[in-house]
Amino acid sequence: MRATQWNVIGLVAVTVLAVAAFAAYHVYLRGLMLDTGLRLGAVRPGNTVYRIVPLYVHWRPRLKTGLLIATAVTGGFIWWLRRALAMCEAAADVGRASRSALGEPRRAKNGRAGFAAALVVWQAAIAVSVALIDGGLDTLWEPYRQYVKSDYIGAVDRIQSPSDFLRDYPQLMPELPLHCRHHPPGGPLVLWLVAKAFAPGPFAASLVTILFGSLAAPAVYLLAREVLDEAPARLAATLFLLAPNVVCYTATCMDAVFMTPLVWTFYFIWRGRNCRPVAHGLAAGTTAWLAAMCTFSASFVALWSVVVVALTVMGDRCRLRKTVTTLSAAALAAALLYAALVFWSGYEPLAVLRQAFAGQAEVMKGRGHSSLRQSLHFAATNLAAFLFCSGVPVVWLWIGQTVRDLRSRTASGARWLLLSFCLTLMLVDLAPLYTLETERIWIFLVGFLAIGAAARLARLETSLAASPLVLATLIIETSQTIGMEALFDWRW
Repeated sequence: MRATQWNVIGLVAVTVLAVAAFAAYHVYLRGLMLDTGLRLGAVRPGNTVYRIVPLYVHWRPRLKTGLLIATAVTGGFIWWLRRALAMCEAAADVGRASRSALGEPRRAKNGRAGFAAALVVWQAAIAVSVALIDGGLDTLWEPYRQYVKSDYIGAVDRIQSPSDFLRDYPQLMPELPLHCRHHPPGGPLVLWLVAKAFAPGPFAASLVTILFGSLAAPAVYLLAREVLDEAPARLAATLFLLAPNVVCYTATCMDAVFMTPLVWTFYFIWRGRNCRPVAHGLAAGTTAWLAAMCTFSASFVALWSVVVVALTVMGDRCRLRKTVTTLSAAALAAALLYAALVFWSGYEPLAVLRQAFAGQAEVMKGRGHSSLRQSLHFAATNLAAFLFCSGVPVVWLWIGQTVRDLRSRTASGARWLLLSFCLTLMLVDLAPLYTLETERIWIFLVGFLAIGAAARLARLETSLAASPLVLATLIIETSQTIGMEALFDWRW
């Protein structure tokens, strides 16, 4: 039996084992909560455990015609992708032959702009079609209607003037909907802008969520192109936009909006290590500032940057100057934007941070990091929830590539990118910062997993377009996405 066939069989077996292990882990945690009173974040015991711990989702199986629509759309996407990969590989072969014959180091663009634009359309289409498994089109904007008292949209009516809202935000936080009490003011302001520019209400908010969240896939593609060849870069973007958590939250959750500037920040920083560090650093600082105005998870960028510098010093010193220049420009841009915001509105970011911590501590009394036992459980559950919902085949391939990178001495761009992510993720997971819900909060990190998986597939297969292993990966990931949407209630 060929190696590829064994790889396919192994991937299927790993997927089955991972699903079984996750189910067993859920049963174990559920029993532990009910027997010992263990409380982990918003998941708490009672007569029943009302979440699929460690996931923050409800169990609600649905078998509707929406399954057929989602299957048709994702199937069409996989067919389109395989054609795109085949054309890309054919163009690469022609380019290599041309360079060999003519000695020209020319590199064809191979429709990259068109592919990036198509990713936006496909991500939106897939997110909508999968969300329709829950019911009709109103499923898309139902969360914005149902969760007015707890979500950002409930604060829109409190904004009469953006500058006044920013100035008074620390004092307003205890009176605002639940999520506003623990986050910067970006979420309500985004929805206020949507209401002013388009229309107020859930419909416009949902539409912008989908469209803005879909802008993340091109950033993953561009980041992947920095460290991989064209075909695996395209595959990486595909694995990202098919991930269960990316698909299931893009249509119904503001975290998809927060994800986009973070992913673009990763791209701009890494691009600046290769060329035009000042320009890309300023762009990175701008997108990082936008992300920080919406979510405190933007702090991941700062920690990741420190890790990138450390790894660059250790093994990639030829890029140290550009790396430091890029990050310095990014810090300068973010600082200037904050200074302008403070001057214009009187916004106090440190006061917002203190109030958010106080509000989070109040909500998490007894169910946060109040003991070593809870902290150890959070370290395991945060990682388990994020990795499982990012797609079992993607995570398995990423692990294989990461193990290889740890053993390798080759100073490739992909190696440093993936190692920097792995080290930062480990530090963030061990730090007492997150209390579950990471399948949603950490979706901006899925691109790193996808790039690692694509790098692994490119190493195992000579042709990604014709590879049974690539096809099996796409089918398994899609099946997991559709299956989880059909079984769980992801609406947020």
